Amino acid sequence: MNRSFLCILTLLAFVSACSCNGKEPEVPDPGEHFQRYTTDLTIDSKILGRKVNYSITLPKSYVSEKERRYPVVYMLHGYGDDNNSWNGNWLHGNDKIFALESNGLSDMIYVFPQGFTTYYCNYYTGAFNYMDMFIQELIPYIDANYRTIADREHRSITGYSMGGFGAMALASKHPETFLCCAPLSMSFRTDDQYMAESQSGWDKQWGEIFGGKGQNGEARITSYYMQHCPFYQFVPANKETLEKVHWYFTCGDDEEQLLIANDTLHVQLRDYGIRHEFRVDDGAHNSKYWLNALGEVLPMFDYYMNGGKQWTGSVADNKVPDAELLPNGVFVSETYNSTSDGRIAIILAHEGLDENTVKTLTKAMVREYSLKPYVIIPMDVSKGSFVETLSETVNGYTYQTLGVMAIGEAGKKVFANRRLFNNLYFAEALLADVPAQLSGDQQYCFCCTDESSSFRDFSALYRACKRSEAQFEYRVINNDPDKDKDIINCIFALHNTFIY
Repeated sequence: MNRSFLCILTLLAFVSACSCNGKEPEVPDPGEHFQRYTTDLTIDSKILGRKVNYSITLPKSYVSEKERRYPVVYMLHGYGDDNNSWNGNWLHGNDKIFALESNGLSDMIYVFPQGFTTYYCNYYTGAFNYMDMFIQELIPYIDANYRTIADREHRSITGYSMGGFGAMALASKHPETFLCCAPLSMSFRTDDQYMAESQSGWDKQWGEIFGGKGQNGEARITSYYMQHCPFYQFVPANKETLEKVHWYFTCGDDEEQLLIANDTLHVQLRDYGIRHEFRVDDGAHNSKYWLNALGEVLPMFDYYMNGGKQWTGSVADNKVPDAELLPNGVFVSETYNSTSDGRIAIILAHEGLDENTVKTLTKAMVREYSLKPYVIIPMDVSKGSFVETLSETVNGYTYQTLGVMAIGEAGKKVFANRRLFNNLYFAEALLADVPAQLSGDQQYCFCCTDESSSFRDFSALYRACKRSEAQFEYRVINNDPDKDKDIINCIFALHNTFIY
């Protein structure tokens, strides 16, 4: 008994000395068996009353530079996945991280927490307060046990699908905790979409967490849900607080429902003047899209967590080919004159641009190495009747397919006369009176920057294409500091959609 009592006293004295000396806790040394990626580690959560798993990827310099501390990126998984899914059989996040490191990405710590099916939020009943656990237990635990730089300026968060919603919810509810937030294919809906959701889908994924289980219509949009939904949080009253975070979100144009919600959020943020980055690229709800997105997201995190002020890192350095044009500015492909079959004519519709600019845009439209017979013909739509000008422009050229690339203000006249074309391309173009339904026998391909004045028009066109089941390709790219290059970059973003 006496020996046990002395041992207890000694232990208490040691703990007291450790807790009062003001020093940071010692971080365990990984030792000679160091491995960068470790799965299924655990923390004991008092808030949840259970263990919570996490996996972690440490920097390659973690052992060799024992005094160095690192920024942290939290990476959240989707619904039905777990803390190992970012590096599972179909999503190889570490491979992407290591490849980016070989191209200059700074060393960072990556934490992959178990999120269950919580959308990373507290349940409205208080039965499972996951967000509280994340903020009050997980982050402090990681900061205490790994050599992190333990402040918001060196902490970022991303996630795919449900994890995208979780990243947005965590950062919007706790902007004092995160510097950057990048949801990928964020899983959420507009109110109308939620009200149309199947009962089982609503109850299982949303009603149990946010309330309204078993409800229909507007009863599903509970006050608790509104406290977490981006549409209700990203409003002018919260602008100053939210803009402390660098926001970035992206979604594939082949998504079924999610792009409507993400695109609608982009329009709302533009309307309210809330700073953010938004991207739409070719892709669906899958690992390929999310891994590609990391190619910009992680360098952006790196940039801001190292003191950067305005991200422009994804702006493409497109080289306009030195294509040979005819004296009238027309481009003729090598195969156009050697065959009469399958000829394609593409109109470059502009409004009053100078000759040199038109020639540059025509060259940017040239699809090098194409074997198809095609011509690109500039057309100034400000000169007289659109139909008459079009007839004069194509006079002397034979074709079986007629397409058009509309630039800027010319987009309004092109869209009003869209039935004259088989394929329509719009680059930073303004549209007019987009109807709810479009013809299903035409293809629409359109691209703007995320700071474009076309954002509402293109959002409306995307929705019309979805409703009409028309063929379409939708792209949103980063704006170029040199605004004269935005149209060229949009043309290049559409290159793989060209029919020629």
